[in-house]
Amino acid sequence: MKKHRWIAAFLSLICTGLGMFYIGTAGMIAGGTVLMVMQGTLLFLFFITLGFLGLVLAPLALGLHIVGFIITMIYFNNRAVQNPLLAQKKQRRFASPGKIIVRTAMGVAIFIGSLYVGYTWGTEPFTKSIAEKRAVKEAAESYLEEKYNEPFKVTNVKYTWAVGTYTIEAHPKQNPDLVFTLESDSGNPSVISNDNYLNELWAVQLKEILTPLVDELYPDTAVFRVWVNAGHNETPVKNYSDLTNEAAASVGMQHVSLTVFADLAANDLSMEQERVMELIQRMPEVMAEGETGLEVNYYPSELNTPGNVELANKGSFNEDFNINTKTYMFRTDNISQITSPNDIEIRELGKD
Repeated sequence: MKKHRWIAAFLSLICTGLGMFYIGTAGMIAGGTVLMVMQGTLLFLFFITLGFLGLVLAPLALGLHIVGFIITMIYFNNRAVQNPLLAQKKQRRFASPGKIIVRTAMGVAIFIGSLYVGYTWGTEPFTKSIAEKRAVKEAAESYLEEKYNEPFKVTNVKYTWAVGTYTIEAHPKQNPDLVFTLESDSGNPSVISNDNYLNELWAVQLKEILTPLVDELYPDTAVFRVWVNAGHNETPVKNYSDLTNEAAASVGMQHVSLTVFADLAANDLSMEQERVMELIQRMPEVMAEGETGLEVNYYPSELNTPGNVELANKGSFNEDFNINTKTYMFRTDNISQITSPNDIEIRELGKD
């Protein structure tokens, strides 16, 4: 029996109650099933309470696992020599590899099934089914195609149970790099809202428009990002250049953020004020009407590396990097309030 005892011990260690299925008596199978179902129930309670009972449920689950191991060991430590009939039954029970495999496979199936049911039932109030997400995906694609008269592809649908809404990621089929978001409620049918397609589209177009100006004023030293907030418009206008027309949609707010790699010193500030002033004066010539903000951040020229340029393009400089390396900055929320270089305060960081 020694060989069978260690196999049963190993099975009990990897799955709660599995060693009891390996033993295969009616009582052991019933007891193993109870332990497995109880673990599934604990998993259900863990998720249904959002993990708040984890400190209580985790020890209980571990306790069930230990109980299954102990019961298995007690079975094999029972002195069979004192009961010849029992010893003979045990010998027959482990003499059929086929039956052992069937019993063990049944235990594995019940164990996995119990955990699966506990997980799916426990998370069900906070998640949505594949079919429900598919319906939202189709509704979003239909909404976008009807609104903008072009095909779109939804790539991700995420449900947030706390607010009962879906967050959706999509892109035009002809431009996979232009990723934007929109939302949907959990009703049937879904109500789609808050898409920022125009925001992202206009930002790409505006950056193309502003690139010659920025390259002229900051040759090989500046990286910039833009964002555009679409106003409330009944008729979508997909071409940013058309926003200057009287009948075109209006812009709610737009912002330009420059990262400049230059060794700026105190005696350079007046010249830099002039350059920023020229940028402010010329931006409205190519930009749509609307409140426009501008931010310029200065870093040492030695940081002008391909890796940092890529991070700047993504706006991915972390806080520590900014604190330790940014030297000067300028910011205004509305460039129309800047009327002369004297209005431009290029502030040296780390000093009052």
